[in-house]
Amino acid sequence: MSNEKETIEKFAEEFMEKEGLEGKPTLVKIKRFLKDFGLDYEKVKEAYEIDKKKEDFGNEIMEEEGLKGVPTLNTLKDLIDQFGYHKEKVKEEYYNLKEKEDFANSVMEEVGMKGKSKRLKVMRIMDMVGWDKAKIKTSLLRSTINERIEHE
Repeated sequence: MSNEKETIEKFAEEFMEKEGLEGKPTLVKIKRFLKDFGLDYEKVKEAYEIDKKKEDFGNEIMEEEGLKGVPTLNTLKDLIDQFGYHKEKVKEEYYNLKEKEDFANSVMEEVGMKGKSKRLKVMRIMDMVGWDKAKIKTSLLRSTINERIEHE
């Protein structure tokens, strides 16, 4: 293990011990904060507290709405970053995003596509051309012409 990795590992363990934290997911978070903020104890602590507050708020929404899963929590945390701690706005945006993902999935199913990156591509196309399946499919075909030429 490199010296830098050892230092980060040691600092993260000491930080968790001082703060009374435990668990591998928490350790991974602390290490990520260390990479972002360096070995500044106060900045890491502040980042952890902000993340914890977002996570608690996201979990509260998930419990109210009967939602589950780490990806859902991460999506909610991203929405909290964008819209703040306005519960109704975060819920509204989450359900709008979910509706968009479901529509993108139905388009993908019709054209025989799979995968998260493809869904994101379809969603970006939806942002440009709207929710008309015919337009989305046309844009999708146009965007993949180079890929199809290279493969043939």
